[in-house]
Amino acid sequence: MKKLTIAVASLLALPCIHASGKGPLKTSKDSASYALGVNVGLSLKQQLSTLPGGSVDMDIFTEALNSSIKTNDTSKLAITPSKTPAIINMYMQRAQEEQNAKDKAANDIWLANNAKKAGVKTTASGLQYQVLKEGTGATPGAADKVKALYKGTLTNGTQFDGTTDQPIEFELNRVIRGWTEGLQLMKVGAKYRFFIPPELGYGQHAMPNIPANSILIFDVELVDVGKASAAPRQQQPPQSKYSFKPYQK
Repeated sequence: MKKLTIAVASLLALPCIHASGKGPLKTSKDSASYALGVNVGLSLKQQLSTLPGGSVDMDIFTEALNSSIKTNDTSKLAITPSKTPAIINMYMQRAQEEQNAKDKAANDIWLANNAKKAGVKTTASGLQYQVLKEGTGATPGAADKVKALYKGTLTNGTQFDGTTDQPIEFELNRVIRGWTEGLQLMKVGAKYRFFIPPELGYGQHAMPNIPANSILIFDVELVDVGKASAAPRQQQPPQSKYSFKPYQK
């Protein structure tokens, strides 16, 4: 283990720290042992809280932890170390598949209800959009460079991305599929609202401020259209003040 931090080292000088159920910590070794236990315990607590499919069975976990620490013969453990990666990976994969299925069912219901709202149209790909204001200028092609103002939110209203008063410039073949398709429906000067299903967004990949399997809602104003200056690259969303990191396939 790495050397103790200053904060932990300072605990060694404290003579009467009380460990629950064990009385006072009488020696520097007692204090160090307790401090290290706190550090490891808090780190484990954080890791265990991220396990999908519900909370860890703490009785089983503690039994396995104690047995692993105390044993000199790992072959006597109920699950040997060589088998643990496969077991954990299988559990995580199944839990993720179950969560993806739940998310898809919920998304399908949300999109079906949204499609019934006044002015909402659905394309063959599943992209939904609503015209807030029609434009009169040029319509971009799939490889064109555009300037746009936009605001991105989740279905619960949380904003995860957006421009300020200055439009950003990007090429339509370098953004998520929902943007590439949606902006080709617009003319310069138009304002549309796009409802982008995960399949046309970031899918099962979680992004900064965006959970996996999220429906993305964008209010977009198309400001200008120009010709792209470079060859197509991997898909990226436009950048903004939110320092939004793109998912690259």
